[in-house]
Amino acid sequence: MKILSIDDNPQNRNIMEMVLSKQYDITSSDGSEPILALMEEHQPQVVLMDILLSNDFTGYDLVKEIKECGAYDECEIIFISALTSSEDKLAAYGYGGDDYIAKPVDFKELCEKLKRVELRISERNNLKEMFEVASSTAFTSMQQASELGELVTFFTDNLEVTDLNTLFSNIQRYFTNVGASCCVEFRVAKQYHQFPQHTITGLEKEILELGRGAKRIVPFSSNLLFNSPTCSMIVKGINARDEDLLGRLRDNFAILLTIVESRIDFIEEQLEKSNIRQSALNNLKSQLAEDFGTIKKLCLEQDKQIRILVNDLSQAVQSKMIILGLDEEQESELMGLVDETKEVVEETLVLSFTLEDKLQAITKRLKAVE
Repeated sequence: MKILSIDDNPQNRNIMEMVLSKQYDITSSDGSEPILALMEEHQPQVVLMDILLSNDFTGYDLVKEIKECGAYDECEIIFISALTSSEDKLAAYGYGGDDYIAKPVDFKELCEKLKRVELRISERNNLKEMFEVASSTAFTSMQQASELGELVTFFTDNLEVTDLNTLFSNIQRYFTNVGASCCVEFRVAKQYHQFPQHTITGLEKEILELGRGAKRIVPFSSNLLFNSPTCSMIVKGINARDEDLLGRLRDNFAILLTIVESRIDFIEEQLEKSNIRQSALNNLKSQLAEDFGTIKKLCLEQDKQIRILVNDLSQAVQSKMIILGLDEEQESELMGLVDETKEVVEETLVLSFTLEDKLQAITKRLKAVE
């Protein structure tokens, strides 16, 4: 423990140093030097202050100067004086004294007081240490809660993401929030997608390509490369110097990579389903187009045969009318039946065009499904 003794009597200072120097680091002054300069130089934990000095000021004045400075609030002041009245002791306390001892000094009493000061200083230091530990623990807990909160937010934000651009935007926002930046390669359906598309450098592209066959976490310089079968991420600009914080961040980034893997698997599964669905639609379209063509061809052939049949029927009737020798009224009646038959046939032929229109409408609806 460091002690500064202020006394204008050289004999008193010598005795004080002789008694206390065996146990403490003690420095003495007659009080003529600037008190704050002495405090700055020696950084005492205890000041033994004589009240009546031979200078133009008293020990009270020096203690007042020390207290007003504010830099030595934890330094304990023990006044030492031949003034022993209650008023003197109250005055000493009022000026900021922590204790008081009368002259001539009882060194046994002084040593007991100094032991109590040491105990208070030790308790104060222990409390400081406990406070620092508690503050650090609380701060770390708050940081961890915040870090986990960022991961939870990232997870919930990506529950319904089905495209890679949105997924990268969410990854980029996460790393921005933790004070870093990133480059990413997604590997989906045997294709490679690197982001950010317009600002990624050639070297970053090469590193991401190397990540396809690298181990899960690769540190290099102040950066980290995280890899999985479906994704690689370069995390840049990590400023954490605290090993515990850096370790937590690495764990959090690894968890984020797992979340991204799960989402890419889902996207790939949806893409595969979409491809299967598209392939089935294409096959259906092709088959229907073929069937529609066949139906149309048959309808046209049927129309042709019906027309031929009707024409043949009309010619046969006209020939028979001459052979049968029908009168004009009978011929007119028979030709009327033929004309009615032609009208019915024409109406039937119109149905072919209606059928074609229906087939074309079905084709348009199939295209809309795509």
